[in-house]
Amino acid sequence: MTVVDFVLPPALEAHEPPEARGLARDGVRLLAGWRSTGEVRHHRFTDLPALLRPGDVLVVNTSGTLPAAVPVADGRGLVVHFSTALPDGRWLVELRRSAAKATVPYPDAAAGERFPLPGGGHLTLDEPYSAGRLWMSTVDPPDVPALLDWYGRPIRYGYVPRSWPLPYYQTVFATVPGSAEMPSAARPFTERLVTRLVSTGVLVVPVLLHTGVASPEAHERPYPERFSVSATSARVVTQARRG
Repeated sequence: MTVVDFVLPPALEAHEPPEARGLARDGVRLLAGWRSTGEVRHHRFTDLPALLRPGDVLVVNTSGTLPAAVPVADGRGLVVHFSTALPDGRWLVELRRSAAKATVPYPDAAAGERFPLPGGGHLTLDEPYSAGRLWMSTVDPPDVPALLDWYGRPIRYGYVPRSWPLPYYQTVFATVPGSAEMPSAARPFTERLVTRLVSTGVLVVPVLLHTGVASPEAHERPYPERFSVSATSARVVTQARRG
């Protein structure tokens, strides 16, 4: 296993979508590497159709981004990030506190604590999932999708200085809402670029992976994420690998 340790200078963080700088989504940079030779080349994302071959398989995620950040209605400036729907109807959540730029972790919550939500609902912290960050929780009433539709907004962290509407956090492949944060690997794709890929013989196959909140802390156990792979997608990928 190769471990890469690096520091990302703040000036190079993604402070805003490329559209804010007059670029199209697919006008961003692309770093391409060849495992066979170790070669690395710098490109634009619009070069992708020329880098792939007819018959190559591109696997894309059809998960859509939820407006997963909901303010706590008690005046303390707390925000709930809804991460993952659990099989028993509860939710894995992260509590954060509003700060100067966006939000920061809120480590002072306790099991059994009850937080009022907009619209008259409540969130109860049942038990910690990871120390000081993620909680298994019960929402009453349990219709979280409706709560997010009415009162939620996209999750935003401190390196993004302003809020952006939800469409900026959706990919061109998004069809099934369910991700707490944007499945951002697909953000540079545009309909025109996908058309170019398909017309050159690249196969585009969908899978579904609903991503949870990002940036797990050191030594934090992984959290569950829901996924679905159709028999057709699995067959195409398997045949491509064999070929």
